[in-house]
Amino acid sequence: MKRPLAAAALALIATSGLAQERGEAPAAAQPQAPRDEVALQASRDYLVGAAIGSSANPLGTAEQKISFGGIWAFQLGRFRFASSGASALLNQGRETVDSGVSTQLARSDKVSLNTSLAIDDGRDWRDEKDPRFHGLGKVRATVRGRLTLGLSLSERWSLTSRASQDLLGRDGGLRLDTGLNYRYRISRDTHWDLSFGAGWANGRFRQTHYGISPEGAAATGLPAYAIGSGWDSLSMGWRITSALNRHWVGYAGLGVAQLQGAARRSPLATRPTTYSAGVGLAYRNR
Repeated sequence: MKRPLAAAALALIATSGLAQERGEAPAAAQPQAPRDEVALQASRDYLVGAAIGSSANPLGTAEQKISFGGIWAFQLGRFRFASSGASALLNQGRETVDSGVSTQLARSDKVSLNTSLAIDDGRDWRDEKDPRFHGLGKVRATVRGRLTLGLSLSERWSLTSRASQDLLGRDGGLRLDTGLNYRYRISRDTHWDLSFGAGWANGRFRQTHYGISPEGAAATGLPAYAIGSGWDSLSMGWRITSALNRHWVGYAGLGVAQLQGAARRSPLATRPTTYSAGVGLAYRNR
């Protein structure tokens, strides 16, 4: 599972000849507004900043952690590089930048389809405060391939569905996440988003993150726990994003997530409901 801000994944987005990439909700087209130009130009445009957040990650853990990290984006030729926090700041009046190595496969006024790669940091149970978990096997880091479908339902409502598959065979399994987003535009430069999400995972993913093997049970004294595929999470979040002026952009957000079903009943789920908060500020050169 991804650790917030501490391990931002590279994003590499092919942009040559592409229309504006879809954000969490469609922005009004403003072709005559230079300030709102979509494409970063090769070797000229960049964004750099910082973000701080508080969360209990991965979902289900009891420990709330504060993390601090950089956020950045730049472009070289056809390729774009960005940290995972850059999307929140480039949404406002510009093209969304997703974390991971990604490219847009198709886009229309109502539909967008994108592929990407992202780093999954895994988990080391020896880092947990509860010593009972220290005997569990390490969840190995891997690379996940993602396919994201975006649908514009109306001027303010949008739907996003993402499939994420472990590509290295490290027991990362498959995840499917769906989100419904409502965007309210306060002004040309400021909007807030209210998002609702649900997540499903196959048995391999859930056994890796919420199951306990017989060997793990023997090493820790915890009961063995086998878990199959199913819906495992619900979430809700609110975020405000604003271009403070021509160069400075920022965001602030709150979120709540809750484990569901068999994942919630796992001995490893010490706190099924978790909360998060984060703020970020960045400078973009134009």
